[in-house]
Formats: sequence, C-alpha cells, structure tokens
Amino acid sequence: MSKFWLALVALVLLAGTPAVAASWSDGFKACDADGSGTVSRSEWTSCESKVGDPTMNPTFTMMDKDTNNSIDAEEWAGGERQKTAIGNNCQKAEGSWCPCQNNPDDPACQKN
Repeated sequence: MSKFWLALVALVLLAGTPAVAASWSDGFKACDADGSGTVSRSEWTSCESKVGDPTMNPTFTMMDKDTNNSIDAEEWAGGERQKTAIGNNCQKAEGSWCPCQNNPDDPACQKN
C-alpha cells in the first residue's frame, strides 16, 4: 500500500513541475509570458530556472544592456554568449565556486 501512496505523491509533485526550455533560444519564448517580444524582470524571475542551471545563467542586469527593464531578442542572444562564457570559465576553474566542480555526476552538470 505504501508504494501506491509514494507513486501518487510523485505524480502530484511532477504535475506541478514547470516545463523546461529545450535550448536557450527556446527559453526566450518560454519566458516571454505576455507575448510582448521582450522579457520583463518579473518574467525572468519566474522563468529563470526553465532555461538551465540558474547558477550559470547571466543576471537580468547583465543582459539588460540598455537598462530599460526588459530584455529584447538581441539582448537575449547576448545573454546566451554570457551563459556560455560563464560555463566555460566554470569548467576551467580549479576552485570550488563552480557548482559542477564538486558534483560532476549531477544531471544538471552533464553536457548535452
């Protein structure tokens, strides 16, 4: 009987799990909840975890180059370059600031 309850709880928890964007580019569409063609600070806050490991994502402020409190497609593409640079620097690091440095078997640390 306990397996039943375990399965039921797992199903309920998974049903509430947000969808994850397949790529950084897809993430722009996923984060632009209102369809305005830009990602606002509140949209970024609510969807950041959908576009990969938040510890590797650039901050909203880093991406918002024109400081208009929204990220357009060009700024989003710049964010992808920043994310790649952060990941590359992290992999080269010898210190423990990189979350995957000490946890290489973590699924979030695996390269696609």
